[in-house]
Amino acid sequence: MKRWFLRLISAAFAASILNISTAEAAAYKTGDVSRNGAIDEFDARLLQIGLLQGSFTDAVPLVCVDLNNDRIMNAADLSLLKQTVMKQASASPQPQTKKLIWSDEFSLDSVSTTNWSFDTGNWMFDDYGNYITGGWGNDEQQYYTQNNAAVHDGILTITAKQEQYSDPVQGSYSYTSARLTTKDKFSFCGGRVEVRARCDLGKSLWPAIWMLPEDSAYGAWAASGEIDIMEARGSDPYKVSGSIHFGDAWPNNRSLTEEYTYTDNTTLYGWHTYAIEWQRGEIRWYVDDELYSTQTDWYSVDRDAPAPFDQNFYLILNLAVGGNFDGVDGKYADPATFADGEKHFEIDYVRVYDMADGFKPTVLKSALMDSYFKGCDASVRDIGNKTICQIRSTGSYPYGLMELISGQSVKAGETHTLMFDAVSSVSRQITVTAEDSEYKRYLDQTIEIGTVPKHFRFNVTVPSDMTLDIKFLLGDIGGASKLGEHTVTLSNVKWT
Repeated sequence: MKRWFLRLISAAFAASILNISTAEAAAYKTGDVSRNGAIDEFDARLLQIGLLQGSFTDAVPLVCVDLNNDRIMNAADLSLLKQTVMKQASASPQPQTKKLIWSDEFSLDSVSTTNWSFDTGNWMFDDYGNYITGGWGNDEQQYYTQNNAAVHDGILTITAKQEQYSDPVQGSYSYTSARLTTKDKFSFCGGRVEVRARCDLGKSLWPAIWMLPEDSAYGAWAASGEIDIMEARGSDPYKVSGSIHFGDAWPNNRSLTEEYTYTDNTTLYGWHTYAIEWQRGEIRWYVDDELYSTQTDWYSVDRDAPAPFDQNFYLILNLAVGGNFDGVDGKYADPATFADGEKHFEIDYVRVYDMADGFKPTVLKSALMDSYFKGCDASVRDIGNKTICQIRSTGSYPYGLMELISGQSVKAGETHTLMFDAVSSVSRQITVTAEDSEYKRYLDQTIEIGTVPKHFRFNVTVPSDMTLDIKFLLGDIGGASKLGEHTVTLSNVKWT
């Protein structure tokens, strides 16, 4: 139903709400739509239903729904009621072991730029703006825009449309939609995530509520993990699923998935609450507070659990069209789905709670490295667990720029391990060594790195007690002097 029509019937409906005397009004509380003596989330849902459907099952006194005292019932009252419920829950003693730390009740008249950013386009790019793949890695057919998301009547609506859209770089598309993310605005580690949502039905619709790591501390997808709170196929409205992706970087990653089948003849089309509870060694999935999946068996490359799910993740809401999850032939959009118009993925609220048994993210720090310059033009900076080398010219020496871990004591026969992640804005070679004081190398590896991050692991065993220097040679290796200006990033460097 069109939004303007809903507002029209809501205005007409307001006139039919019971106007009662001041004496009678004293028997009711403002906001107590259910008139049971308490003001809670149930009242907010009743008021929302009244606004959207244009009627209640019985007459409701105006005093119960007119929170802003303007003598009519409208979306402003719903916004105020939601705020009242949230403040009341935060102020009163809570028997449950959770504390609200972030939420969006969609009470504004537009998408909150404080909470959300938009991912736009159809292509995926790396941190340096280099093209990785189209279709968001899933053969998706839509072009994401900022115009396909709006907030009305306390609801965020993501709209998928069959329409022509052209981009001078990415080409032409027949479908548009929206993808919202809290990246760089809000991320968290552990707790409960709760989202109330519904979605229209139809082949090739792919609504998703999910999370990705803020910093990808363990390497490229999916070594650093992905948590899918809810995914659904528009062609199978009776089921949703929850998943985790983990292990090594693609294509050697793994995933675990469980499905939930709706009860009481409900479907994806109706309103449901989707949630996860994320603890250090366990993640649980719920639909309408019914537990349907528990996962405990995960890992990241060269690291056991709780990695990779021991770092901050951010939230994503999107409605994809086509793709390998529900596309025609595993790719294409189904025009028949849009024969009666645009399709909507609607979200009532998103809430994140800290659990009483919550945990802090593992702090991943790279080994402290020194920099050595010889005939090169470069600058080096450390940000978090990353060493970023901006190389304008390598010069002519292989060791023109070196990053070093100096003076590591090792015993005869011991095996030590060097682990690190590396990525470059251009394809190139670097050399990694472990050398004694006389420059004898017990590790000597020249490796290829490029725009997709790679994880490396090397074992080193020495015949006698000694001190080693670990060196990353970033100078003129394999003709790198011809590359021009580029960036090499080393992260998660560990010597154990």
